[in-house]
Amino acid sequence: MRNGSAVLLLALSASLAQTAPLPRLRVSENGRFFVKDDGSPFFYLADTAWGLYHFSREDADLYLKDRAAKRFTVIQTIVAHWGGLEVPNAYGQTVFAGGDPARPNNAYFEHVDYVVDKAASLGLYVAMVPIWSKEYVTREKSVLDKTSAFSYGKFLGLRYRDKPVIWILGGDWFADGVEDIWRAMAAGIAEGDGGSHLKTYHPKSPRSSSQWFHKDAWLDFNMIQSGHSVLNRGYELVAADWSLTPAKPVVEGESGYENIADSFGTGGYENIPGGLVPQKRIDANDIRRFAYCALFAGAAGYAYGCNEIFGIRGSRGTGGRARPGESGMPWKAALDRPGAVQMGHLRTLIESRPMLNRIPDQWLVLNDPLGTAERIEACRAADGSYAFIYTATGKKLVIRLVDRIYDKLSGKTVRAWWFDPRNGTSRRIGEFPKTPTAKATPWSGTFLSFTPPSSGPGNDWVLVLDDAARNFPAPGKEIE
Repeated sequence: MRNGSAVLLLALSASLAQTAPLPRLRVSENGRFFVKDDGSPFFYLADTAWGLYHFSREDADLYLKDRAAKRFTVIQTIVAHWGGLEVPNAYGQTVFAGGDPARPNNAYFEHVDYVVDKAASLGLYVAMVPIWSKEYVTREKSVLDKTSAFSYGKFLGLRYRDKPVIWILGGDWFADGVEDIWRAMAAGIAEGDGGSHLKTYHPKSPRSSSQWFHKDAWLDFNMIQSGHSVLNRGYELVAADWSLTPAKPVVEGESGYENIADSFGTGGYENIPGGLVPQKRIDANDIRRFAYCALFAGAAGYAYGCNEIFGIRGSRGTGGRARPGESGMPWKAALDRPGAVQMGHLRTLIESRPMLNRIPDQWLVLNDPLGTAERIEACRAADGSYAFIYTATGKKLVIRLVDRIYDKLSGKTVRAWWFDPRNGTSRRIGEFPKTPTAKATPWSGTFLSFTPPSSGPGNDWVLVLDDAARNFPAPGKEIE
């Protein structure tokens, strides 16, 4: 009987844990990251499913369960999708009655409610774009004015006041000429939810929300869109936002989607001297580079995307919108693309060390940090307790432990690891006393050199350096 009672208690506890409301999110005290309402860190790791509210409930359940299992924490969606004023969801409902933004369709929003609640039950926050700017709110033509934007924002704020949502205004477009419409919507959301949810703006690439709204009080964090190019330099946009005042978190909200044709090509063939060659598609190797470089440059979060998933309309298909370089792979099969799985390894690494004092520090790297496809990007704890250095192609790393007279890492002994972003494993390199480099002077510093286990395209590695006295766990699953 006692054993049966224990099993029942465990089952009840698990059920309660699943239905307990997710904590509110806010910006950390240092203005750089996100925390839960108890002050514990929150890592914004999103998947992009802009068309999620057009899925059937069965498809939405399948998708959300998969993304929760892969350790995403946020799902990015659009309420009024491109074409969404006219194209119905899986149940024949449009977002606005008669296409009028002043008349939100309750039946449509009951389905949105279902998706938001299902995500919450799985531990996922939903980052919601109220209406897609590129189609509906531009300087040339807008379905909203300041009055209707405020009213719609208030409706959303009230309806989702107690839900675990994040608001993303805009949508793949410039805010020029319509800044006050977005400010009115932000004010409406805040009046509806009491200012209890985080808000940002999603711009056209390659840009950041900071271009228009950095000093606006309503903008809690910046979001960048770096663009769908293999030669992605999102880390530069992140670094630019990091340098702004006041300090605000920055999230890479849209970089290259996995398996999308490079720079929105056709995904077919191109004619070069020597014959036809397949056009490049963004692959998992590129995705890892985009993500690690953005985060180590100072981003508080990163949004992954997949070509077969980001724009789908669930069981009703794409709603007539063609995606660049269609691959023909069903979206359910694309759930297991390697880049999506490897985002979970990224989360494991970030959460394996104190998150809230991470700062970018390229001065850790003595050798050339290079750029784009061979990029080396470095960050460390502000107190010197650890450092992460990413090398996209396994280049040898020469690391400053002491920059002239300033310690980059604390303690007397450095413990070093190689973390493999492809499979989430780590191997211990060894421990090294932090003694001056041979022939070093007080003006040159102290260095260590590290050669990754493999090199070349697709052989990316993270060098993890710890103050050995902190006795941090292995970053990922340790192997011999």
